[in-house]
Amino acid sequence: MRARNPLYVMAKPPPEVQAQIAALPRNDPSRGPHLLHVTLISLYDLHYAPPEWLPATIAALDGFAAAPFPLRFDRIENRKAVTLRTREPLAEARAFQKALVNHLLREKAPIMDGTTPEPHITINYRGDRQNAQKMPPIGWTVDEIILMESIVGKTTHVEHGRWPLRGEAA
Repeated sequence: MRARNPLYVMAKPPPEVQAQIAALPRNDPSRGPHLLHVTLISLYDLHYAPPEWLPATIAALDGFAAAPFPLRFDRIENRKAVTLRTREPLAEARAFQKALVNHLLREKAPIMDGTTPEPHITINYRGDRQNAQKMPPIGWTVDEIILMESIVGKTTHVEHGRWPLRGEAA
């Protein structure tokens, strides 16, 4: 199997929100709540990236400024995996993603993939073939972003930095 170590900028729910999500009946209890996250941008695969890319990305994120923004999910959907989603436009989150991509491009940071997925939280990677269902909203204000490497197949995240969100976008 080809090694994969994708690098993402993500947001993690605070512990009390992690506990709410972990308590959902369709959540996979074998995955720790500390792994719950929202991918804000997918950058590149560290396994194949030149060694200077990671420090360049960290340096670019050091210069990024943005305001905190809300995330709220009110549906459980089964696509290829079971995810928390919403039909709301999540305008603040999408604006944040766009500002982050534009900042990284301006700073000439490597963002080979550069995709900004629709904000969601995967709660079961296996899928459960159940229908979509509404649920009481679960949300929080994202006040920090994390640069995270995912070790695919090992259920492991390696943190490469955290940045608080405060003030307005630069």
